[in-house]
Amino acid sequence: MASRSENTVTINQPAEKVHAALTNADYWAYIAENLSPEPGEVNEFTTTEGGAVATLFEVLPLDILPEAVRAMISQALKVKRVVTVGPLTDGAAHITYVADVKGTPVDFKGDINLTGDDSTTTLAYANEVSVNIPFMGPAIEPKVGEALGELFTNEGELTNTWIAENA
Repeated sequence: MASRSENTVTINQPAEKVHAALTNADYWAYIAENLSPEPGEVNEFTTTEGGAVATLFEVLPLDILPEAVRAMISQALKVKRVVTVGPLTDGAAHITYVADVKGTPVDFKGDINLTGDDSTTTLAYANEVSVNIPFMGPAIEPKVGEALGELFTNEGELTNTWIAENA
């Protein structure tokens, strides 16, 4: 059983610039390096017809997870996240992501709808979190969803900074 959560991130940059960042390997290297106290890496980056696919190996601190999950894990979380960015059409793009937290019963995936205009961009996340722990999983999943919301907000702030410094 999985839990669903939604959150919205607003970036004070035009949709065209946000999409250009999301389809740039240097942007993803910046995200992997700065999203967490311990830097991650871009394992693979491929451009597609108007979009891109980024495979990130990220290291997330334990404190992002609820206490009930932290009790079962002794080290930082190693996450493989694959982000697929679709083409930008009329100020909108569809993005998907799939993430697997190595060595834990936690994984998450979702859809992101990018919409925007000449000044701001909105990323609307629809997340699905699975915590495969008998009896406890359904109670923990919403807390992981909240942590994801915080993580994506931080990623939005980093996106704004990267665009301001690189576009």
